[in-house]
Amino acid sequence: MNPTTADRRVLQSLMAAGVVAVAPHVGELPFWIIAVFALCAAWRYGIEAWQWYRPGKLVRLGLMLLLLAAVFRQFHTLLGRDPGMGLLITLIGLKFMELKTVRDHVVSLFVFYLIILGSFLYSQSLWLGVWALLAVTVCTTALVHLTQPTSLNVTQRLRLSGVMLIKAVPLMIIVYLLFPRISGTLWGLPADAHGGLTGMPDTMQPGSIRNLSESSEIAFRVSFEGAPPPPRELYWRGLVLTEFDGRGWRRGPMGGIQEVSFMPLNEAVRYHVTLEPSNKPWMLALDLPAIRPKGARYQPDFTLEHREPIRERLNYTLTSYTRYNTGTLERSERVHGLRLPGETSPRARALAGQWLREHGTPQQIAQAALDHFRRENFVYTLSPPLLGDDPVDEFLFGTRRGFCEHYAAAFVTLMRAAGIPSRVVVGYLGGELNTAGNYLIVRQSDAHAWAEIWLAERGWVRVDPTGAIAPERIELGLEAVRRLELQGLALGNLSSEAIRRALELGWFEYVARHARWYWDLTNMTWYRWVVDYGKERQERFLASFGFEHISWGQLGGLVIAGVLLVLLVYALPLWRTKKSLDPPQAAYLRFCRKLARAGLARAPYEGAHAFAERAARKRSDLAASISEITGLYEDLRYGPQGPDSRKFTTLKKRVSVFRA
Repeated sequence: MNPTTADRRVLQSLMAAGVVAVAPHVGELPFWIIAVFALCAAWRYGIEAWQWYRPGKLVRLGLMLLLLAAVFRQFHTLLGRDPGMGLLITLIGLKFMELKTVRDHVVSLFVFYLIILGSFLYSQSLWLGVWALLAVTVCTTALVHLTQPTSLNVTQRLRLSGVMLIKAVPLMIIVYLLFPRISGTLWGLPADAHGGLTGMPDTMQPGSIRNLSESSEIAFRVSFEGAPPPPRELYWRGLVLTEFDGRGWRRGPMGGIQEVSFMPLNEAVRYHVTLEPSNKPWMLALDLPAIRPKGARYQPDFTLEHREPIRERLNYTLTSYTRYNTGTLERSERVHGLRLPGETSPRARALAGQWLREHGTPQQIAQAALDHFRRENFVYTLSPPLLGDDPVDEFLFGTRRGFCEHYAAAFVTLMRAAGIPSRVVVGYLGGELNTAGNYLIVRQSDAHAWAEIWLAERGWVRVDPTGAIAPERIELGLEAVRRLELQGLALGNLSSEAIRRALELGWFEYVARHARWYWDLTNMTWYRWVVDYGKERQERFLASFGFEHISWGQLGGLVIAGVLLVLLVYALPLWRTKKSLDPPQAAYLRFCRKLARAGLARAPYEGAHAFAERAARKRSDLAASISEITGLYEDLRYGPQGPDSRKFTTLKKRVSVFRA
């Protein structure tokens, strides 16, 4: 069979398989790569339908070299996820130009299977899993069409491919559960697979937290053991910034330690965190974490850091205390907590000096700063004006309109100018309770900055100057603040009734929110039961069956044994069917298989005589042999004379020497 001339619909099936296989890459790869694939496919169809120019071998070789150069120019390498997938997609498009034999079509389909698998290097979400199942079904249907182009209609091909995939499910489950795994989740990604990940930066400048808060992407999810703390205590500690250069804040010298020491002042909160990949090592924790998870290390500022950048979803369980006493202050911490650049705003220094003269204790000075923010018409806004080279001075004595980072930076600057050790903490505040799954969703839009000051009797104490201006941000979350601001309501003095009316959801918003919650729960279930099945979970699964310590060789043996068992179960009905066939029928079916390999497949509804007539019309050169073999079979199977060993011997010989 030559599909390019015998059945144009085979080419259409192949192109449909290519479209569904390449579709998930449209948003991930440069547009020109997808365009090259589409152009090549369209050109190949034009060759078949309208006899367009067919490129010769030298032209195809030149185009291949041109595509290699283009991919290298785009990515500066031919190795890695993006250049690898780009090469695969463009070259399989070029492969369309030379489709001639069944082998060419089969090779193309197998490459499409590989492209489907490659889409999981970009995402492992549920929707992609569903799409991959659809794509595999379409590719398998095209494969069935390729091998049986005329005997089955579209519905029959879909049904057959569906049955084949269903039968493959037990094998898939066995390999999924037992195949040896390295550390990590289901898919290990190449090094260039993480360039697009964004997380909390290790510096803070005017606008940095606000830019992060404009993203609705999920940062992490939290499941509490028992009732969660109230929203005003949901401060998720990420980074502590101590170094100030007059414009921005950054981390000071770091060094991992084994444990931290502080005195808890309330009951412990135990919870489980599912952290989204960020390509950063920070591990978010409810302020303050008391337990160091596996693979993490403490920093002296009570933050947690993973041993390497987090490039896959990370699960960890923590115990935290929301009220605490951190104890004494190290000399180096005091130095870093008081340092200010020489060009710090003279007006800010003068204001802090005034408070220092008027108030005797650090608590009173801090309260004076908060009162100053309330009294002097400062405004919390999601769209603060741009600031220049001295942002603290411009904010305090000019614009007086800012986001959480403006208030935290200004407050810490004032405290240091007054001689109080202080620092900026960045992380997240609050979260959205998903009532469908009873867990908290913390988004990038919940990013927040606050301050800590050191008091002799209490250690490091959290002070959130944003709460002095916009308590709604602390109690209700940033999404509620957005809704209030869109309705023109001024934050700070709103009554509970005004807030209730402003935040009341319409029926469409209510349905959309709950649909979003259930979809997120579905995705989390997919992640927990499929994507997150790594080495540790596999070890726990095998231990539940008594395999406490099992080597990779033993795991491989279990995989082989399981696969053989499934194949044996599938083979039993076929073996019984073969045993139940009479000898003439077995010989005739062998003859039919030979014709099927030549593109003349017998339909399930076709009788032997009708099939012989159709096959003889298709292959007139085989008409005599087809007629003779079919006649012998019909005489032996349906003739009145009963079994005839001589005729049966002749039938076997004719079938044995038959070549199509």
